[in-house]
Amino acid sequence: MDGSCEQKEDLEELFIQVKNVDEKIFSALVEMFRQEDIQEYLSDDQQKNHGDQYFLQGLNLTQIEREQQLNNFKNSFQKVFNVIQKIKSHDFNKNDYSNQENFECRQNLIKKINDDKQIIELLKLLVQLTAKDEKLIQCGSNSLNLLVEMKVDLVKQSLEKIRIRNTSLIGGSFVRCNLSESEFENVDISGVNLNGALLYNCKWKNMKIHELNKLDGHSQQVLSVCFSPDGNTLVSGSQDNSIRLWNVKTGEQKSKLDGHTNNVNTVCFSPDGSIVSSGSDDQSIRLWDIKSGLQIFRLYGHRDRVISICFSSDGRTLASSSHDRTVCLWDVKTRKKKLILEGHSDSVLAVSFSPDGTILATGSEDFSICLWEVMTGLQKSILIGHDYAVYSVCFSPDGTTIASGSQDNSICLWDVKTGQQKSKLNGHDRIVGTVCFSPDGSILASGSDDRLICLWDVQTGEQKSKLVGHGNCVSSACFSPNGTILASGSYDNSIILWDVKIGLQKHNLDGPNDAVLSVCFSPDATSLASGCSDSSIHLWDAKTGRQKLKLNGHNNVVMSVCFSPDGQTLASGGGDNSIRLWDVKSGQQISKLDGHSEWIQSVRFSPDGTLLASSSNDFSILLWDVKTGQQYSQLYGHQQWVQTICFSPDGTTLASCSGDKSIRLWNVKTGKQKSKLYGHSSFVQTICFSFDGTTLASGGNDNAVFLWDVKTEQLIYDLIGHNRGILSVCFSPYNTLLVSGGQDNFILLWDVKTGQQISKLEYHKSTVYQLCFSPDGTTLASCSHDKSIRLYDVEKVLKQPKFHGHSSGILSICFSPDSATIASGSDDKSIRLWDVRTGQQKLKFDGHSRGVLSLCFSPKDNILASGGRDMSICLWDVKTQQLKYKLDGHTNSVWSVCFSPDGTALASGSVDNSIRLWNLKIRQLKFKLDGHTDSVWQVCFSPDGTTIASSSKDKSIRLWNVKTGQQKFKLNGHSNCVNSVCFSPDGITLASGSADNSIRLWNVRTGQQKQMLNGHSNQINSVCFSPDGSTLASGSSDNSIVLWNVQTGQQQSQLNGHSDCINSICFSSNGTTIASCSDDKSIRLWNFQTRSEIKSSDNIYKDIQGYIKTPLFQYNHFLEKVNTNIPILLISQTLIFQIQSALILQGEFSNYLGLDLLSLFKSKGSYILDNQIELNKTNN
Repeated sequence: MDGSCEQKEDLEELFIQVKNVDEKIFSALVEMFRQEDIQEYLSDDQQKNHGDQYFLQGLNLTQIEREQQLNNFKNSFQKVFNVIQKIKSHDFNKNDYSNQENFECRQNLIKKINDDKQIIELLKLLVQLTAKDEKLIQCGSNSLNLLVEMKVDLVKQSLEKIRIRNTSLIGGSFVRCNLSESEFENVDISGVNLNGALLYNCKWKNMKIHELNKLDGHSQQVLSVCFSPDGNTLVSGSQDNSIRLWNVKTGEQKSKLDGHTNNVNTVCFSPDGSIVSSGSDDQSIRLWDIKSGLQIFRLYGHRDRVISICFSSDGRTLASSSHDRTVCLWDVKTRKKKLILEGHSDSVLAVSFSPDGTILATGSEDFSICLWEVMTGLQKSILIGHDYAVYSVCFSPDGTTIASGSQDNSICLWDVKTGQQKSKLNGHDRIVGTVCFSPDGSILASGSDDRLICLWDVQTGEQKSKLVGHGNCVSSACFSPNGTILASGSYDNSIILWDVKIGLQKHNLDGPNDAVLSVCFSPDATSLASGCSDSSIHLWDAKTGRQKLKLNGHNNVVMSVCFSPDGQTLASGGGDNSIRLWDVKSGQQISKLDGHSEWIQSVRFSPDGTLLASSSNDFSILLWDVKTGQQYSQLYGHQQWVQTICFSPDGTTLASCSGDKSIRLWNVKTGKQKSKLYGHSSFVQTICFSFDGTTLASGGNDNAVFLWDVKTEQLIYDLIGHNRGILSVCFSPYNTLLVSGGQDNFILLWDVKTGQQISKLEYHKSTVYQLCFSPDGTTLASCSHDKSIRLYDVEKVLKQPKFHGHSSGILSICFSPDSATIASGSDDKSIRLWDVRTGQQKLKFDGHSRGVLSLCFSPKDNILASGGRDMSICLWDVKTQQLKYKLDGHTNSVWSVCFSPDGTALASGSVDNSIRLWNLKIRQLKFKLDGHTDSVWQVCFSPDGTTIASSSKDKSIRLWNVKTGQQKFKLNGHSNCVNSVCFSPDGITLASGSADNSIRLWNVRTGQQKQMLNGHSNQINSVCFSPDGSTLASGSSDNSIVLWNVQTGQQQSQLNGHSDCINSICFSSNGTTIASCSDDKSIRLWNFQTRSEIKSSDNIYKDIQGYIKTPLFQYNHFLEKVNTNIPILLISQTLIFQIQSALILQGEFSNYLGLDLLSLFKSKGSYILDNQIELNKTNN
């Protein structure tokens, strides 16, 4: 194709020929072509037969009407078929119409056909025909590209067996689509939304996607990443004290290097790739042999944390910098210190050698960059320009330029020869912690605390693109040696691999240009209005996300938007102190209301639409007559900014909240204050009336969400769940649901009746500013500082996740003897019993007046024992669901309870330093065992019931004779509290876990230590033997579970998933499952055989197998089985690839570099079902 628009105009002429075709014809044709070959429909008889079958079936028509309809069908069919035949020989079926050179012509075409339903149906038909006719693959691919760019609604479409090649689907939304048996080749799927899609037996080859893989393994923040010189291996250092080596192609962890006793801040490969060097908060630098994984040498010389290291290009010298304000140069061969460079007046945060190794650049907290002569150690020059600490420095490959990233949020480029600043790159809005040049020097990558990675054109200083994917600060970025891949490490504990070529490509997605501060549904739910910090207002199609209108007029941030009740007018208020009224249909400004002297924070229409209320930073609320634009009244009383206002449903009351920590209720008619509500301890940011007007919700900077009784003005509930300020609360139209969002980036959903948290949405990457329900309550919209708007299906969101219910940290967990039930105890004072298979709650026991610390099932009877902070022990009858009795005696919290193997006795340990042994037959105390000098954290019976082991805050373990109550042994060795003890099944070995981060194995007969197991980076809270005694599991405050080989003492595997400390772990009686609970309020189940978390997909694979046998995968009914609270729509200019809850079975998914994309899909929340089905076959 020559790139002209002539062929496009011809194409438009072709498309127009189907304008008068009945839309139903297209859906009939899709069904027809699915069943048989296209050519079979050319004869009159066949057309008549199939027209009758697919088009007229079920219609009650006379013979004349039927003949007329069949004639119409035949004419329409012929018209459509003729168009398809012409398209077959058109350039539209030969060339990729999605490429950049066709952009202008493609946009012109889209403008002309965008709202034509018949043409859209034709494009859909062409996509479907790719499954049947290979000669139509390119026109079908171009058609899908057009549908994506036109934002046509493709949600829940059956697209099985389609064949798409050589096109771009960037930003396409295929939520819950059936793409089974589809074949994609050379297709760009960057930013595509495949949430909930069905992907069975797909063949996707040579795919293009900006995000290649996500490497999960570290249990804490990833602080540094570096590629090996051959590009095949990536090394990472973490706050979990470990160094890990990764296979770049597969994403698999190759090895784990342990030795550092504190954060690993920096890692670097030697130029020959044989050595990795690391620097740590433990003040050491270590050299590691890559082949063996063994530590070669340890370098000591710094007096404080080692922050950055770098090899010279010849590999002979290693530079290191520290918080001790010095830089050390080391001889790699002799391991001796060559020079100490002193000159900075504060911590030195970054070092970088010039490519020829003659100059060293250093960045410091003293705001400066120093250049040093490597040979002499003399300071050559000081580069001054940053306003705060310099976190990162990097030489360009040709050595002429230095890039620096700073706490002042900027990047500076410096001329090495002159020391002058060449340019300053602004784009990040938080600390720039890492900068890195591409191997050819044309691109600079920067990572920031704003969670973004930016790619810059070095020559022009232009920002080429932003890479979004991390959920926390980006700490490190590094290009592969060939420049095709960028690796980034983050405080979200993950590493992401990015395709640089695809990431640099221009894309044109509809979406906000800046932070979105406000959203509001139109009364008919078809449109969504948004106000942005770039002073713009947008109107979006609420179903497809297509931009309908952009309203310009404000000259500062738009803080609030609100539709009038009739949907014809939009009100907006912002940082230019003005309120504006807009005609929704035309997008024209109707009027501008001036009266406030400071920023407008909130605008709201009265329910009848006659009044508009506005609140401002000038401490006032103004009421306006909408018809005349005149000020109706002024409401004064607040002593600080008035953040939000809200009318009661009957329009008689206006509620307001303020920085003065108060909520006020006003009489709209008189303008008088009716009442004042106090309860928040900081700024009150948001309020909302329930739809029946009886309840008022409020949220503030004190992290609290309050529900108030409007009539009594009393607090009903204090909803605890957020860990930062609340900026938005909103009731659902049916008063049953409240949502809240804020600075912690979460959206929480609450049951208004009970005050319980129902669900948590964690999709935004930054502050959530506002939430809004659609008028019918089926959709929830959210907007954020991350420049995106997301829409959620409320029905899906409300589906209970597995093991959901506790509102505080879960402290104890225990399997029932038959492993069918799990009991959990929490600081929310409750005990809950769960069905292991379904994850649904079976029972809830309330009886403790404070947190539940320990649980234990009796070995035979249906009895559950619990110990709590209220100093009591409760025994529950699981069968009758009743509290049987309580055992009182401890004078402080009971941290541990344990049944004897025969179930006749119970041991308990307490913060009162004592152990008590209870006779359960007579419900009396048998012995009080004293000896520990501090809190007893855990007690455990030996398998034969003759011995009790106890662990204590006094750093000791003690063994007690059950018969006499006498102490048998005292085991010393731990240097801090011993938190957990557990006997091996044969009773010969005792395992202990401690706050000294170690696990120790003891000989029970001799009391001697057998082994010490090191690997965790924080205290061990729980240890548990597998039923066969071969494996020991440990749970730690480093958020990980480690499995150990008991015989060798070697670490077998690490289980990651919890986001907070793990308090308790437990094996099922058959040894197949491990349960864990955490301060993150979650319970997780792990498959011991596969060493992976058991997710909901594992319980639905049987349903999948049934559907595999059918000729076609039909979407409906099946995907509804999967619990997916996924966003149904994302409005953003940023490429965000989504594939959460997609079901993937068999097939092939690879990109053009040959990398397997399945691990990326899995990291994004897809269910890879192949392994589960194979495992089931093996087990059966």
